[in-house]
Amino acid sequence: ATIEAIALGTRHILETMQAAGHKITSLFMCGGLSKNPLFVQIHSDVTGMPVVLSREVESVLVGSAILGACASGDFSSIQEAMEKMVKLGNIFLPNMENKRFYDKKYQVFLKLVDHQRE
Repeated sequence: ATIEAIALGTRHILETMQAAGHKITSLFMCGGLSKNPLFVQIHSDVTGMPVVLSREVESVLVGSAILGACASGDFSSIQEAMEKMVKLGNIFLPNMENKRFYDKKYQVFLKLVDHQRE
């Protein structure tokens, strides 16, 4: 239930960002919880997006190096630096049957969010 709640919260954040004009088609995940296949798959199922893992064990350090390379002018954008410096690992694709199940749960989640605002 905790993993599902986190994933539903992630979906809410993604939908808010998309409503603000950002185009998001996949998730990149790193850190300790990305080593938990259930956590990763549930995020893919709930959001309906592929979740991409890094091949790097210390991907957080690679992220710091990417930001440093951009700040020093070695790359013109974070996207360009990522394309050159990141090696993709496993990709988790959504199970659409599970997605339909989570779509219903998400509607309940949104009602709970609205109640929290009152």
